[in-house]
Amino acid sequence: MRPILKTIASDGCRSYVLGCAETRACILIDPKVGNEGIYRSLIASYGLELQGVFDTHTHADHLSAATRFMAPGVPLYMSHATPVKRATHPLRDGDELTVGRLSFHVIEVPGHTPDSLALFGYGLVLSGDSLFVGSLARADFIGSDPELLYRSVTERLMTLPEGTLVYPGHDYNDILFTTIEHEQENSDALQHSDGAAYALSLNATPGAGNSNAVNANLSLNLSPAPDLPETAGNAAACCAAPASGSKVQIPELAPAQASELHQNLASEGDSTEGPHWIDVRDPFEFEHGHIPHTRNIPLGELGFRLDELK
Repeated sequence: MRPILKTIASDGCRSYVLGCAETRACILIDPKVGNEGIYRSLIASYGLELQGVFDTHTHADHLSAATRFMAPGVPLYMSHATPVKRATHPLRDGDELTVGRLSFHVIEVPGHTPDSLALFGYGLVLSGDSLFVGSLARADFIGSDPELLYRSVTERLMTLPEGTLVYPGHDYNDILFTTIEHEQENSDALQHSDGAAYALSLNATPGAGNSNAVNANLSLNLSPAPDLPETAGNAAACCAAPASGSKVQIPELAPAQASELHQNLASEGDSTEGPHWIDVRDPFEFEHGHIPHTRNIPLGELGFRLDELK
């Protein structure tokens, strides 16, 4: 079975709608204040029913919109170690979080915060603010522990199957996902001998990341009934190296080329030869109208089709 997965990107933050295709139940992961309308629209457009909200940890960089979705029958899932004062459904390492007929394995990955969690199942891991594309999370907030973060990632996440798709809580380079194998081979942050060496490389001062804006966010995110604004920006970047990575230059087609290629689509149809054109919009958008002979693979599902696309 393959879950429904929709990524919502906003100023480097990533939220996710994770759903069961059979029952149409879903959970909302790491919702951010200011994007509530987008989440509700996506859930409705996919014909899903919200059954829970999951904050992977206590956020410092942005305001959590979890309280705006909590309701009877829609609990907030967080770590048993969370200092958040609102009512939560506590999760521990090894617990199973069910979404319809899907069941995801809870993994504790402390380090960025003491209450950091990840969800694993069906070929993917939602890593929260622990493992990012090419780097690890910041570890200079109050309560952070860089040595523990390194151990959590290397011992808990890097031991997952190599082909596991990694969907992080942040990305500042517009990269959709990575894989465990890719991070093992390419992440400079994971090349240290142990957690102590990684911590030494950061040269981070404990608590240095707690600016006034971060502390203001934390105060609201810890509150049992926060008075949230309608919109809010980020108080900090949560990635240890948010500017890392390089943009891949995608060539643009001139209008004449686009016209010629459009004609080729009609002549080639569904042939196994020649170029294949993928429409990455959502299924309900594709149904409203699309270029003939294109295939629909929603953006959030590209990772599940890597072998096919190669």
